[in-house]
Amino acid sequence: MSRPARVFLSYRRDDVAGYAGRLEDALEQRLGRGTAFRDLDDIAPGADFVSEIRAQLAQARAVVVLIGPRWAGDGAGAHGARRIDDPADFVHIEVLEALASGVPVVPVLLPSATMPTADALPAPLAALARRNAMTLGDVHWDADVDRLVAALGLAPARRAVWPWALGGAVAAALAVGLWCRWGTGSGAPDDAALAARLAGVWQAEVTYDWGDRHPERFEFRRHAGQWAGTASFLRHPRAIEQLRFDGSNLHFETRSESSMGSETRRPTQRYAAELGADGRTLDFRLEIDGGFGSPRPVTFTARRVDESPAPR
Repeated sequence: MSRPARVFLSYRRDDVAGYAGRLEDALEQRLGRGTAFRDLDDIAPGADFVSEIRAQLAQARAVVVLIGPRWAGDGAGAHGARRIDDPADFVHIEVLEALASGVPVVPVLLPSATMPTADALPAPLAALARRNAMTLGDVHWDADVDRLVAALGLAPARRAVWPWALGGAVAAALAVGLWCRWGTGSGAPDDAALAARLAGVWQAEVTYDWGDRHPERFEFRRHAGQWAGTASFLRHPRAIEQLRFDGSNLHFETRSESSMGSETRRPTQRYAAELGADGRTLDFRLEIDGGFGSPRPVTFTARRVDESPAPR
């Protein structure tokens, strides 16, 4: 069996880490689990970073270079130099190895970023400026990702084989497993089953990267086949957007607003969670992108709250 197609995501963590995680999820939804490589999640603790990066680039079939407003690392290196000019900089190494590999290398411009010119890049990386860049933004996210997948030329994941296409014994075992999981032989949860697993109120104590600790509340509702609800961020309820729930894994976004001096930004909070085996906990990972600074991802556990309706 041939190795799965691999898309290597090159990015600077303090530039666009949130977008990198979001794009990894989107690519794997379209191309299959494990087809995108992102160092933060995919390099084991203790592994040699440079050796692993080179090994992954050697088997990649396409490389996506995510460029945000701080991609060059201006003034962050020794004596105020740009990090991209340093041959030991990880992003420098990734782009250099990618250009030498012969696979498609696609620069992707994220909000507020511009494509660097050849003379603005260190000489070994100047060829990146000759690659046709694409854009990726919040407003047309799904359409932008679809265009990127088409540009990479990689085939989407095969559809699942339904039980009647399998041998009798295997089909029977699969059908029993699905029935045990969902209480139905349809192979997928219906609206009622989904609502029962997620709908309601969940609460968590969240300690953020900058040290603040707040009680946060999550409320999920399902009506007419659509999810809605609110998730508090820094104790303020925010409307949930783009919620996806398959019965076990949950993804959604919220937006907030922050100001510093005369500048105001609208950071995006990207939540991913896995439902616990007992159905009473959600193990969350939260990434914040687009605000001031570059906070690290936050992990926490939310627990279901049993709330009885108020008496009339």
